[in-house]
Amino acid sequence: MIIGILVVGSAYAVIAMPYMEVAEIWRLDAVTGKYYDPKMAWPAWVNLFKSEDLLSSIVIRSQDDPSIKEFQPGSNQTTNLTLTFTFDYQFGEAPEEVIFYFDPQYEVKRPFVSMVWVPPDGREIELKSISTDVAKKINIIDHLPRSRSSRPTSVLETILHERQASGAEELFVLFEDPSDFENFPLKGEYTLRLDGILFEEDSDFDAELVVLGQVYGLAGTDNLRRDLLVPLLWGMPFALAFGLFGTLLTTIVSMILAAAGVWFGGRVDSFVQRITEANVILPVIGISVLFYALYNVDLWTILAIVIILNAFGSPTKSFRAAFLQVREAPYIEAAQAYGASNWRIVFRYMIPRIVPVLIPQLVALIPSYVFLEATLGMFNIKSVYPTWGKIIYQALLHGYSYGSRFWVLQPLALLLLTGFAFALLGSVLDRILNPRLRGV
Repeated sequence: MIIGILVVGSAYAVIAMPYMEVAEIWRLDAVTGKYYDPKMAWPAWVNLFKSEDLLSSIVIRSQDDPSIKEFQPGSNQTTNLTLTFTFDYQFGEAPEEVIFYFDPQYEVKRPFVSMVWVPPDGREIELKSISTDVAKKINIIDHLPRSRSSRPTSVLETILHERQASGAEELFVLFEDPSDFENFPLKGEYTLRLDGILFEEDSDFDAELVVLGQVYGLAGTDNLRRDLLVPLLWGMPFALAFGLFGTLLTTIVSMILAAAGVWFGGRVDSFVQRITEANVILPVIGISVLFYALYNVDLWTILAIVIILNAFGSPTKSFRAAFLQVREAPYIEAAQAYGASNWRIVFRYMIPRIVPVLIPQLVALIPSYVFLEATLGMFNIKSVYPTWGKIIYQALLHGYSYGSRFWVLQPLALLLLTGFAFALLGSVLDRILNPRLRGV
């Protein structure tokens, strides 16, 4: 079932999430343009375990609702324009961010706008005015009055420690109930009113209010507000391809080397065994990272290096033990009697004989390559794909423990489930294809 889910998820990622778009998004090092998703958010399903839901996002656009805008004639040939954004807030915590995108339209004289925040209790909190000549993002925190929260410092520090949220102290002013410290956030209808003065006849402005909370989607977001469901799904085909491709090549090369050494014997067998014994003590990961540091090679080149090193590893020893038994079989003597060549005996009579040993060995080796890919990703080996290892590396790099712990726990869980699934499958195949193990 787990492997089936991985296959279905891989197919969905490849079909529904175009490679170029995914690669472009996950090359970013900073957030650009407008954003409507919370930063380092938890998955939305955590609300199932909360007594009160957490907010994902609230987006209100004046362009979409004409009732938000109200024009009135002003003095001295000016026009008063008011934008009123109203939303109902019924969530268990205050939002992480409150921003709006301001877009003025004018010829010479830019509009002047004052802002008023109205919580459910009817108080009016005057925010700092704005006057900008270009469309820009306005963070409410930067326009709050100088007064701090009315809460006692000890209570405020306790809540900040529990939430570990940037800007939380300032937002307390907008969502607290000054008459009841325990009632936080204050629930009900909030209003942000923008009172603007237009100095030209055709002047105008629009705005988008964005309130961002703590949860998002099925997997949450990272520090750049990117949906973590994308790397979790794209990591599936990459892990399967890396595991299957690496395992298949390693097994085939190891099997051919072991068969050739056993059949030809003498110096050939001695050469294969000495290289295998020497290679067993080599640090494969260390050598791979060293190649990356010296030559800046990509992940697939690292995979080729690992395959070459592992081909002379423990699988060669296992296959050699099986071939030693096959070599003494009567049908091998019969093949020699009718004049079969050495390589025909190796490929047509010896290798097919150990298929019962080969298949479980192949399946059991897949998790090691899946974990190897994740390990290389944690060393920041370059890859245009957002793999599980790369996500874990970024989570550790940017201090996941101060934001969303799901950022690192989700790819780790998928790695463990993948290894568990292939380990079980390899064990079952070993019992089926090797009947002598059924009674063990």
